[in-house]
Amino acid sequence: MDLHIHTILSPCGGDDMIPPLVLHRVKELGFEVIAVADHNTAENIPAFMAKGKEIGVEVLPGMEVQTREDIHFVCLFDTVEQVFEWQRIVYQHLPDLKNKRDSFGEQWIVDGEGNKVREVDRLLLMGTDLSIEEVVKGVHGLGGLCIAAHIDRKAFSLWGSLGFLPADLPVDGVELTPHLPRNPDQISQVQERGIHYLVSSDAHWLDGIYPPQCFAFIDECSIEELAMAILNKNGRYIRTVR
Repeated sequence: MDLHIHTILSPCGGDDMIPPLVLHRVKELGFEVIAVADHNTAENIPAFMAKGKEIGVEVLPGMEVQTREDIHFVCLFDTVEQVFEWQRIVYQHLPDLKNKRDSFGEQWIVDGEGNKVREVDRLLLMGTDLSIEEVVKGVHGLGGLCIAAHIDRKAFSLWGSLGFLPADLPVDGVELTPHLPRNPDQISQVQERGIHYLVSSDAHWLDGIYPPQCFAFIDECSIEELAMAILNKNGRYIRTVR
């Protein structure tokens, strides 16, 4: 699985990040499950879920939220209804500014075949005024999982900002990137939390989708099963290449 993939809707996402190209690529690489997690929006999830069903790849609804502290979290849900309710909340806390497409890139909603349906004028590539605590609480209130994104990066990460994982912040898991060296302090703190880290690509273009490096041993693709796997409970577990 790869639980952090962007689409053409993310202003920094490539023009090739449309349902047919992304899903055929992940299918060829051997993925069974991906999550679409665009910046502060979920508008392209229905198209990806529909195309994924056709191709045979499970698509989890998700979003990459930027907090007021400029920290990123990957928020994962079971249903479109849940993620759209989360989008409604996020939009209420996202400054109502227009996108500068020449500076940040275009933001396109597409259909299942990748045809452009509508351009989003609202600037998505910026922080909300939600705190890290409010994001975690809000996602949990809707029945979702809240994953601290790419903590091994210096920018926009929980570890990069704080230098540790707060004991009183009930995140459901943490994400590491495929290509950076592992930090023993990070791994130690993750293990102390009793969780297993995920490895996701955070791909913004097709070439950024790597062969599978994260595997979940679960009975079905659901938030409940994934939560148990991260906690290594009831025979469910996560394994990573490294």
